[in-house]
Amino acid sequence: MYLERLSLTNFRNYVSLELPLGPGTFILWGANAQGKSNLLEAVYLLTTTKSARASNERELIGWGAMYDPLPAARVTGELSRGGERTRLDIGVVAEKVEVGTEVSYNLRKQTRVNGVPRRASDVVGTLNAVMFDPQDVDLVIGPPSSRRRYLDVTISQMNRGYLKALQRYGRILTQRNHLLRAIREGTSPSSQLRVWDPPLIEEAVYIHVARRQTLYEMARASTVIYGELTGSEESFLLRYLPNPKELYEFEAADAGAVEEMIRARLTANVDREIGQGMTVVGPHRDDIQFEVEGRDASLYGSRGQQRTVVAALKLAEVNLLESNTGEDPILLLDDILSELDETRRRRVLETALGSEQAILTTTDLDRIDEGVRSRARLIRVEGGRLAGGV
Repeated sequence: MYLERLSLTNFRNYVSLELPLGPGTFILWGANAQGKSNLLEAVYLLTTTKSARASNERELIGWGAMYDPLPAARVTGELSRGGERTRLDIGVVAEKVEVGTEVSYNLRKQTRVNGVPRRASDVVGTLNAVMFDPQDVDLVIGPPSSRRRYLDVTISQMNRGYLKALQRYGRILTQRNHLLRAIREGTSPSSQLRVWDPPLIEEAVYIHVARRQTLYEMARASTVIYGELTGSEESFLLRYLPNPKELYEFEAADAGAVEEMIRARLTANVDREIGQGMTVVGPHRDDIQFEVEGRDASLYGSRGQQRTVVAALKLAEVNLLESNTGEDPILLLDDILSELDETRRRRVLETALGSEQAILTTTDLDRIDEGVRSRARLIRVEGGRLAGGV
């Protein structure tokens, strides 16, 4: 699996770009704030249909295009997978809404596969990628939501059914929370919860089983990789912390037992949920814990240990996608080599060189071993343009 070409129109600081790619390793180099990371963001957008960096997708539309009658950004990737070629298109359109002197924008996302409009849930998994980013340490020290999102993106690349279950769960959860607030305010009877609980439980069970199975594989692989990165000097454990917490004691992902446990905990917590006006039981409150030497790495791990945890996790993700899809994911390494010590840098670069396609960014070519540079294609990025090496 690899991208043959990446095309951008009014995306971030790129007015127009045509970047021919192909199998192998590509190194994007240049000063900061020139657009290197934007290229990786574009590839990741094709992978997940969502930006890895933007809090609002209007940020993806270049500022110059915001003066157009219909501001829009477009990312197109031509993918080769198993001998077949696929064209992926994702467009973000901002429709201006003027009320008096106030101007706002309604955003629309357009997703197409080979020119045919498709839902995002039908696109995720067409192109698989693993992103290494300096901010990945937030997976260890950040909020549980960042770890859930990471896990959801990983599983969705292998299992479209999971993404659809996640979307259904989100819609049901929203409706159930509205109902809980209405019950609290006395405008709806509590008996209506019986309507929403069965579908909520059904999707929760599917999500839990998929997460447990995936984390079992990732835990096994990341433990081995962490040992390799540290010379087996430290112990490492990836621990799944499901909600309800009683599920942690389960030795296997038994769907029937999970269903009964979630149902029982919803029943036991109904008064609390009505009082808070929100659902407090379910996978939307799951978490993952990383332990180094038996201690929570988010609280007691050094910065170096936390970065080693992330490196082990991402390399385990590469293994996971390979084993479950039969193909190498595209590796996206966003200026992370300066954050890694020699051992971790060597392991990550070995993985990149061994993959079918890898795209690295750096501000300093000297940080990349000459042996790696000699096997890669160098592309200089300057001010939203490819300044040489193409």
